[in-house]
Amino acid sequence: MFSLVDELAAGQGRCGCPAHLSLSTVTGHAAAYRALRDGEIDTGRALRAACEIATRSGLPRVYAVDTTAWPRPNAATSPDRQPQYTPGGPRGTALIKTGWRYQHVVRLSLTPDSWVVPVLADRIASDDDLVEVTVDHITRVCAQDGARPADPSLFLLDSGYPAARITHLLRERGIPADVLVRLATSQTMWTRPEHRAAHPLGGRPRRHGFRLTLREPGLPPDAGVSGPVGIYGTVTVRAWHQVHPKLTRASRGFTGQGTLPIVEGSVLLARVQHLRPSRRAGDLALWYSGRRRDLLTLVMTYLARFDIEHYFRYLKSTAQAPDFHPRQPGTLTTWLRLHAYAYLHLFCARTHITHHRLPWEPATTTSPTPGQTRRQVSPALRNAWQPPGHPKPGHPGPGRPAGKRRKRRTRYPIIRKNAVHKGK
Repeated sequence: MFSLVDELAAGQGRCGCPAHLSLSTVTGHAAAYRALRDGEIDTGRALRAACEIATRSGLPRVYAVDTTAWPRPNAATSPDRQPQYTPGGPRGTALIKTGWRYQHVVRLSLTPDSWVVPVLADRIASDDDLVEVTVDHITRVCAQDGARPADPSLFLLDSGYPAARITHLLRERGIPADVLVRLATSQTMWTRPEHRAAHPLGGRPRRHGFRLTLREPGLPPDAGVSGPVGIYGTVTVRAWHQVHPKLTRASRGFTGQGTLPIVEGSVLLARVQHLRPSRRAGDLALWYSGRRRDLLTLVMTYLARFDIEHYFRYLKSTAQAPDFHPRQPGTLTTWLRLHAYAYLHLFCARTHITHHRLPWEPATTTSPTPGQTRRQVSPALRNAWQPPGHPKPGHPGPGRPAGKRRKRRTRYPIIRKNAVHKGK
């Protein structure tokens, strides 16, 4: 598996699946498939090593969490496939294809480049709760990167994550982590109720105050700040503190509780002066739970969350990881983790190479991209000294015994979302 990581980091051309790596003199043996199928990775030590690399490189403890789909529409013999949203539809819409979904956690650099440090990659199974998996990932990361209650780590999440439930679980378990989640502007928040004297006839006290509609807020903000931001002109940020959503018995994760909790946080609305012509005008709504009070820095930090999309593009376009179509999801999990460790090789080597720009590449003053680093580091890794290993056989294996036929693989149905919720 170490040889696979080196080949993925130093690969030239297409090396997105073990079949392409079989042309190499190092990983040419068929044991690569067996290593991906039966090999084990100590994810705890790998997470600790990734956090140490990021800390030594001076990266802030800011993480982006997001999921990506790996379509397997025609793999009837692959278990646990679900309908997933994948990009590629007309006019930027999404397509629905069956496959697997993976959640990645990367540490951001907050610099004008596309470099990140991947720390975790796990599959979201059909019977997994996305929120529980996310909280578990945040817990594991905070246990390794030195987060403390006085100095928590910051996690950036997209609008597909329920902000209130994640905030509630992190506070309930005492995890030193702040969360910054994008909200849909169609949501409604509520302030704290005003203090009133108890009614003579009794009754339950009020739990909610005034309504705060994110699309058209009618309440004055508690804080606000403006500042220039590059090509977008002036950005204006308004904040409402100590607001909460109104939870119901139908809210997932709160169905078994007697009294629904009040999960308070801050709502930030950001608006820029100039937008690109292709973008629709509107506010960026964010939910924040933490102690940081620099509103403009929070908004600009959240914009760096898009770097995880550059990492997905590297996996799917530059490294050609989707070229590998395993039958079992565990094999793909190992494959993606090896790609993440190969990416860490490139991250460590990015400052030790001489960048040679191709004639058609634009001239930039920033550090080389992961793809450019991979192109430059390839000769160095291929010529590096390697410790001797066991001799490889010089002749092909015996193959399938004569007269033995391959059994028919088990067919698995597509798991629908409603069927999962009903316990089927």
